[in-house]
Amino acid sequence: MSTVEYKKSYTKIFLFFYLIQGMVVGVPTLILAPYIAQVLGGEFDFARYLIIATIATLPWIIKLIVGVLSDKYGSKKYGRRFPYIFGFGTFGGIGFCIMGLNLPSDDSIYTYLAIYLFIIMIGIAFADTALDGLILDVTPKESLGNVQGLTWAMRLIGIIIGGALLGMIFMTLKMIPMLFIIIGILMILACFLPYFVEELPVEKVKKMGHDVLSIFTRRKNYKVMLFVMTGSITGRLIGNFLIFLILISMGILDVDETILSITSGSAVDLLGWFSVFFFISGGGTIIGSVIAGKFADRNRKKSISIAYLVYIPFVLLTLIPFLLTSDYLATLIFGIILMGAFGVIEAARSVAGSTIRGDLVKKEYPNLKGTYYALLVSCVNAGMALGSLIGAILILLFSLYFTSFYMLYLIIVITCACLLTIAFLLFRLIDPADYELKKNISEEKEVYFG
Repeated sequence: MSTVEYKKSYTKIFLFFYLIQGMVVGVPTLILAPYIAQVLGGEFDFARYLIIATIATLPWIIKLIVGVLSDKYGSKKYGRRFPYIFGFGTFGGIGFCIMGLNLPSDDSIYTYLAIYLFIIMIGIAFADTALDGLILDVTPKESLGNVQGLTWAMRLIGIIIGGALLGMIFMTLKMIPMLFIIIGILMILACFLPYFVEELPVEKVKKMGHDVLSIFTRRKNYKVMLFVMTGSITGRLIGNFLIFLILISMGILDVDETILSITSGSAVDLLGWFSVFFFISGGGTIIGSVIAGKFADRNRKKSISIAYLVYIPFVLLTLIPFLLTSDYLATLIFGIILMGAFGVIEAARSVAGSTIRGDLVKKEYPNLKGTYYALLVSCVNAGMALGSLIGAILILLFSLYFTSFYMLYLIIVITCACLLTIAFLLFRLIDPADYELKKNISEEKEVYFG
């Protein structure tokens, strides 16, 4: 239980951080592909784009390092979490500013973006890990769910504001590098404000907890880590490919091997389409999060089981509408429906899984919350990175043998269905007693597979 008085201003500080984090994440999520197309004359390499996305995800995988360090070491003057939040946040913010000042306008832009985004994401991912620990440290249990829900909603708003609205304005003005500099400055500010949050005493925390090595020596933890990582691959794969399937079917984009070319409109229009479909998916995400949260508070196992059992057939069905018609309006309507449904289902899977991760963290490692939580989040991000990497590899391989993007997408959805099935089976290996509500444990009739 927290030993510091929680102030309303703390929530505002946390929300501002996640707003800016959303703007940072909005660059690779929405701006990157249209910006490359604008710089390179209306086309971009989809495989290289996915490789950049993979590289940008790597810092989110290794962020566990900061979870371990901030659980054990800190400053008596500045606290355990703040030095990591501000130090790494400033590092990433400066990287953002340099990216705005020094980006080439030729094919080498792919290499520069990969390097810059890796630096930037080290900053925001590592700062995020320390901030997660700070939130868990100081937020009362009865307020934690509400605070975490608000922060994730604010992150989504940040992606929309930074990636969609500001992205459209600055891309129209052909001033995207200036937007990078502005976001970099805001990132540094967002990572400074946690200075005003009172932290737990360093001495008290350093005496608490199990040995960190025990996390990696318990067999049951590997079941959890594999389940978490495998389940998150599909969201990135479908998220990357479904929107391009829609735009190709609408005639907005054309594909030649790994190169996607704008055939209707400009790079600004492409960003507009990205933003529209992201907004639709985001709306579905909000709906799915609310529904899944309510179900998870009643029954953890049933909520995530339903999510997976709906998700598996859904991914297989996403291709069918675009095989039946090539009409612009029809494909647009199908695209809106599918992106909204994808947001709902992926959010339901993610929220139910996140709730279970939180239960496992509290039960298994109450004194190493930052470390174990960061490890599981790293597994989520590892799955996302694998999703992008698998997508890039499949594009490179199948572009040699198939000229149809629809055939490639068929391979993608079959892969996703298999991965979701594996993730669901891994989930069934986890003992419900480790995450389920007590009232449901006594009623549990079905024996888990482990």
